[in-house]
Amino acid sequence: MKAGTHLVGALALAAAYDTFAPDNWATAATGVELAVYGGAALFGGLLPDICQPNSKAGSRVSLLSTTIRRLFGHRTFTHSLIFLLIIGVVVGLIPGQFGLMLQVGIMLGMISHFLLDMLTSRGIQLFYPISQTVRFPFHTRTGSLLGEGSVWVVCVLWVSYYTLTVMGVIH
Repeated sequence: MKAGTHLVGALALAAAYDTFAPDNWATAATGVELAVYGGAALFGGLLPDICQPNSKAGSRVSLLSTTIRRLFGHRTFTHSLIFLLIIGVVVGLIPGQFGLMLQVGIMLGMISHFLLDMLTSRGIQLFYPISQTVRFPFHTRTGSLLGEGSVWVVCVLWVSYYTLTVMGVIH
């Protein structure tokens, strides 16, 4: 999937989590912390592509990205449960509500990235270092108007509905 789809997918999953999670998960959160949550989800939505030097994430840290690409390849380590766990533990060391918002946002963004890339014909190596490619039985080409475009539209509609509900426009 392309960066725009990963960004809207990350927001969609973060919105879904906020909607369906236990009511008390963010009760002490301030507006700033909730903004951190959304920003962290966006960051997490792009982070797995750090292994791709020409991606939005990889182009910002090209030396690191090139090194990761040479060591692991694309859609392997940075698209795995091991990477998700490492990032979750490291970010989980940040204390307080701010740390929780950062951790949950990044994790949800990464999970959405994994799920979206599992919708592509290439899939991902979710269980890396086991070289088993995981993808959904129904999949599409990255960038296809019908496949990726449909996913993008559904995510945008959900994020729009969520935003209007939170703002009180829709009850």
